[in-house]
Amino acid sequence: MNEFKFMRAGSLVEAAKAFGAGSDARYLAGGQTLLPVMKQGLAAPSEVISLAGVAALRDVTVKPALITIGAMAVHADVAGHAAINKILPALAVLAGGIGDP
Repeated sequence: MNEFKFMRAGSLVEAAKAFGAGSDARYLAGGQTLLPVMKQGLAAPSEVISLAGVAALRDVTVKPALITIGAMAVHADVAGHAAINKILPALAVLAGGIGDP
């Protein structure tokens, strides 16, 4: 794996600013795709920006005609969300079956 700069963003603005300043920056959410391809030499970003510290990306909101699941929301949050279980139980079941608790 090549060397890269690592940054943990604390906000969406901070993440976007770091991404724009990078020459070949990549966002890191879960890392289940990016890290393996970096290890195999198939990707060599100059900067990796972690989104784990961006609280705004963890929200799960349910409105009458819209469900919004943030990029950093975990499957357990979706599976356990009362409103999702009520209006779209199949999504809750699906989310509950992905990964380990």
